Amino acid sequence: MAPRRKLTGAQAELFAAVCHHYINEAESDCNDTPESVPIFSHLSRAQRLKLVADVAIGMLCEDESLPPDTVQHNSTFMAIIQILFTALEIEVDIQDDQGDVGEDLLNYDEADRSCHPRTAQEVEDIKVKNALIEHRAEKNLKKLKKGKDVGEFHVEEKETPHGVEDMLSAANQLNRIYKGGAVSKRERDSIRPLNDDEKYAFRWRRLCDAALHQDTDSSDGLSLQKIPLCNVNFDWRCQKLNKWYMALNLLLDTKLLNYGTARDRALITGEVSYKSYADPSQLPRVKALEQNINLLMKVYASTWDPKLLAIDQRRIYAICSNELYAGHYHRKWVVGFHGECVARGINFEEPGKNYQARLYIFRDTKDDLIDGCEYSFGCDEGADLEWRQRDWRPKEEGPKELGFDQRMCSGPGKGEVVNFQGSELSFPSNFCWVTENLQSCSRCKAVLYCGRECQVADWKRGHKNVCARLAKERKDKEKISQMAKGG
Repeated sequence: MAPRRKLTGAQAELFAAVCHHYINEAESDCNDTPESVPIFSHLSRAQRLKLVADVAIGMLCEDESLPPDTVQHNSTFMAIIQILFTALEIEVDIQDDQGDVGEDLLNYDEADRSCHPRTAQEVEDIKVKNALIEHRAEKNLKKLKKGKDVGEFHVEEKETPHGVEDMLSAANQLNRIYKGGAVSKRERDSIRPLNDDEKYAFRWRRLCDAALHQDTDSSDGLSLQKIPLCNVNFDWRCQKLNKWYMALNLLLDTKLLNYGTARDRALITGEVSYKSYADPSQLPRVKALEQNINLLMKVYASTWDPKLLAIDQRRIYAICSNELYAGHYHRKWVVGFHGECVARGINFEEPGKNYQARLYIFRDTKDDLIDGCEYSFGCDEGADLEWRQRDWRPKEEGPKELGFDQRMCSGPGKGEVVNFQGSELSFPSNFCWVTENLQSCSRCKAVLYCGRECQVADWKRGHKNVCARLAKERKDKEKISQMAKGG
């Protein structure tokens, strides 16, 4: 599943921007572990930053080799794509909420699909399905913990690549991003100039639009790799996230990657959740993921140097950033690095260029400007070094329950009473967030409660209608397995 070529121009600028964005996302534990890429997301923060730096160098620097064709590096590449999607989602959501920044530019180019509220029966069926899946998942998790044999991990090879190409093979899917033709040059040229706030508000969409516009391959053939993405029917003003997902998946996945074995692809992408544990056929994959994560963490932990805690943040910054900034302990390094760029005639603030030259400068100067590297890149003056290094220290093994969140009480909780201007206002609750000392329903055994109060309340609000059904169906392993598969 390794990339087959370097990125250049606007595509390189987009990729560099995402890698640079990750410096701060990882440091703040914010949107830095995409659930759909489990190996990458369960590694330590320091290890993830090292992998992002490795992949950035391999994709952007012309004299370096492409990123190694390993599960961890390929997982990192896929994680970078997901991190881009999250940045796009946040940008669109913020603009929808604010509305006053570039509102006249927004393009809602198709009507939203009507969303019908679920019926009472549909809500009840979903609750039953989730309760059965969680109950069976808990049972199968115990098997894994006891070391019981769940079989060998094996995935059948398909004739066509797995994932994005399958999804886009239907013509009506492609029509969504191509129907009506490309946005004309005349229309693009007629867009009014943006002010600084608007440039920031559309930042990720403008970067993505430029990267798509660079893809002009018009070779003959019906393969998705031959379809030029410069002809999509939207531009940076588009608010439709599903169009961005489709086009960017084509650009950065289908057109760019050499697909490896089905086994490797299954390790690289695919969320692990209750459904994974409830489906016995997924247990070998879960076990294989745990083994891979544990091995990677153990090897990295043995080489980690706390004195170089921020070295990979600096590597990413040196190659990918076009902004002058740093936390207190890294300002001397940034000034020195920037000064060397100027001395060698490199415009540090010009995006999309000089990745290899900047890497050479980083390598030449990193040992001379090592002070402060024991602190993370965004640390302010006076930060607690001991706490910081303890927080960043990589563990030698991964979680014992991969992707398995603690189950919560099924009751409605107690709600909240707030005193407002002398009056007590009651806010009812639909969820109880208690996760400890839970007891199962004595009849169905499929749902959990923190105490009698929640159990009685949940009985009245609907559990009485499904308890017998849960008691009957919770032992039907095959049916629950099909539910977990989505059937």
